[in-house]
Formats: sequence, structure tokens, C-alpha cells
Amino acid sequence: MIEQLFKALHHYNEAYRELINEKAMRHTPDHGDFEVFIQSALKLTKPEDWGFICSSMDIINDSLLGIEHFCKYGLDGPTKYDDFGEKYIRLYGVLNATYIQQQALLNLHRIANVMNLRDIESKVAKLQVREVRNKLGAHSVDYANREAGNTESFVPVRFTLSGMRCDYYNNTTLQYTEVDLKIILSEHVELMNDMYDAIYRKSVGTIYKSNKEKREELLEKIDDAKLLRDGGIVMRTPDGKRIFITAFESDEQE
Repeated sequence: MIEQLFKALHHYNEAYRELINEKAMRHTPDHGDFEVFIQSALKLTKPEDWGFICSSMDIINDSLLGIEHFCKYGLDGPTKYDDFGEKYIRLYGVLNATYIQQQALLNLHRIANVMNLRDIESKVAKLQVREVRNKLGAHSVDYANREAGNTESFVPVRFTLSGMRCDYYNNTTLQYTEVDLKIILSEHVELMNDMYDAIYRKSVGTIYKSNKEKREELLEKIDDAKLLRDGGIVMRTPDGKRIFITAFESDEQE
């Protein structure tokens, strides 16, 4: 369920923020310039990457709140008024929320120097929500179809805008496309989780390269996210022990 994917992505972002802040808070006046200190502490290629990390973490969280809200109330919104103005702004808003979230995670992917950046960029580019965003929320009248070698225009089909449905029409080719927003948003959040998992693990390995005990401690914490994604629950006892609650389907028939 997409709700579990949301929980997992929040878990990744909170764990990553803790990882970064733990190093940042160790800075004292004795360490001198903060940018020089943090570049060394986080093993950054460039000192300005610190600012990009902070912005990316905030953007990921803020956009996630928007996407969660949309999935809860759909195009109609919490008031359920049949107001097309609200439907359009909610549609354009959620599509662009996914875009800036993708860009923020790609930015962290680059800064962490995770392998196969081009491969993950290709996966992001192939997301259906990315395509719908480009056609409806960014380049509605100047969409460059590289395969066909021409420029096309698109428009949402107004009478379909309700709940999690948004069909659109290609005014150049006269093609009609049906879109289930919940499906394409689930695909998006699934990939964002995959990306954050790789970013966190690579960052831990880089920052604590010579501290095996610390690496294992942090990687154990992030393993909780995998259970959350599968619909499980993680609880911790006062002494730090973890309790896992998982759900499974039985093949037995009554």
C-alpha cells in the first residue's frame, strides 16, 4: 500500500537527517570555518554541497507531505466541492511535487557518489508520473516528442478529473490516454525509497569507512524501512531491542 511507502520514505529522510546532523553538531569554534569542517566530516567533494544537502532534505519532506495529502483526498480535495479550479491546481501541484522530489533525491545521489547515477536517472525519466508531469504540468503546449521528432500539445480531459483519475488528450496526434494517479504515484514513491536506501547506505559507508561498529549500528536502523515498506511494524524496547510485527497471507483455504 502507498501509505507504507510514505512511512518508509519518512523513515529514510529522518535517518539521513540524523546522520548528517550528528556530524554538523560536532562543529565548535575551535574547528574553524564550518564549511571546511563539514566538507571534511561528510567527505564532500565541494563545500557548497552542504547547502544542497540541507535544501534537498527539506524539499523531500515538504513535497512528500503534499503528495500524501493528495493521495488522501484526491483531485476533489477534503471539501469535496465540484470545483474545477481546485482540481486543476491540485493536479498541477502534485505532479510538480513529484518532480522536485525526484530532483532532490538525484541531487543527494550525486553528492553521495552512489554508483550508476546514469542508470537511476534513466529510471526516473521513465516514470509515468514524470511523463504526465511534463505533458500536463510543464510543457503542455511545447512537449518535445524525441521519438517522433516533433512538438506536441496536451490537455487534461476535464470531465474525467475526479478522485485519482486524470485522462488527457494529445491535440497533435488525437491520442487519448487514461491515467490512474494512485498507480503512477505509487511507482514514484517506490523508486524514491530505492534511491534513498542507496544514498543512505553509501553515505554511511563513506562517512564511517573506518568505523565498522558505527556502520553496522546505522545500517541496522535503516533496515527498519524495508519492513515498513512491506507493511510491517517496528517497535523498540527501552533497552534498544527491536520487535518486528509482520503480516503475511496464508495459502490455506477454509
